[in-house]
Amino acid sequence: MIVLFDNSFLTLVLHPTMKRPPLDPSTSRPVERVSERVDLLLETLEKDRETIIIPTPVLTEFLVLAGNDGPLYLTEINSNRNYSVEDFDQRAAVELAAMHLSIRAAGGDRRGEQEGTYAKVVFDRQIVAIAKVNNVTALYSDDDGLGKFAERNGIKVVRTWELPLPPEKHPLFRGALDDAHAGLLEGRVVDGDTPEKKDDTKYEPPRRKFSLSDDELEEARKGEEI
Repeated sequence: MIVLFDNSFLTLVLHPTMKRPPLDPSTSRPVERVSERVDLLLETLEKDRETIIIPTPVLTEFLVLAGNDGPLYLTEINSNRNYSVEDFDQRAAVELAAMHLSIRAAGGDRRGEQEGTYAKVVFDRQIVAIAKVNNVTALYSDDDGLGKFAERNGIKVVRTWELPLPPEKHPLFRGALDDAHAGLLEGRVVDGDTPEKKDDTKYEPPRRKFSLSDDELEEARKGEEI
């Protein structure tokens, strides 16, 4: 199978700190555990030996965001056998022309049902044209305009919030972390019991940093509950 990453996904993969997590439309909140979702996606694609297409228009957009680090990212992309940078070549140009002619024949505005500037519309159509001539089975994108146009052209679109979460390796530990975020303090044991010493090994309490005020920290040092 062959998939395609647009800039929103490529950025999450190569430079996740460059942008904020997208909003999940079902909750209106940032998508949770984005990095874990993306890691699982990459592991799955690599395991299935799927090709990840990066269209040249997407590569341009990403390199502009990367700035001076662009050459380093380009080296990483070119050295990864899972990535394939695909040009807007003659086949894609013919496909794009057919799209334009079809939209014109349907009447109405030259944008068709797409929103945004005409430059953005053409940019999105170039990506979809590259996807079609390369037999892409799934396009990964959080761009609403691009996603809708791709779907109208028979291409499956996957958004960040639709990526599956990896199975919990330590569900009890995650429960402890949830309790910690609810207010457990540094050095306090969740169940209230200090583990027994074994072989005279000194017990070290768990050390995690939480966002506590100076007053709360002082209370914690005195052993008081918050």
